[in-house]
Amino acid sequence: MLRTWGGIMDMSMDGSPIIDKTHIDGLYLNCGWCYGGFKATPASGWTFAHTIAQDRVHELNAGYSLNRFNTGHLIDEKGLGTKTWIS
Repeated sequence: MLRTWGGIMDMSMDGSPIIDKTHIDGLYLNCGWCYGGFKATPASGWTFAHTIAQDRVHELNAGYSLNRFNTGHLIDEKGLGTKTWIS
């Protein structure tokens, strides 16, 4: 993952985090936070803990799946994060 997540920005392509379980047993992702990382930490920690403990994605973080990049269901298609004034 470190070698494929290269570039100058430490964020996902749509500017929203990835909170998901993977197809690898016991491997979960919580990354790509962009601008909102510290503000969302309590809620993301709670839903991520649920995802790990239950081995299924919580309904509140279902939209933040890694699969959204394959299906085209991006959260912020411009990838601007909180910089909405740019558009």
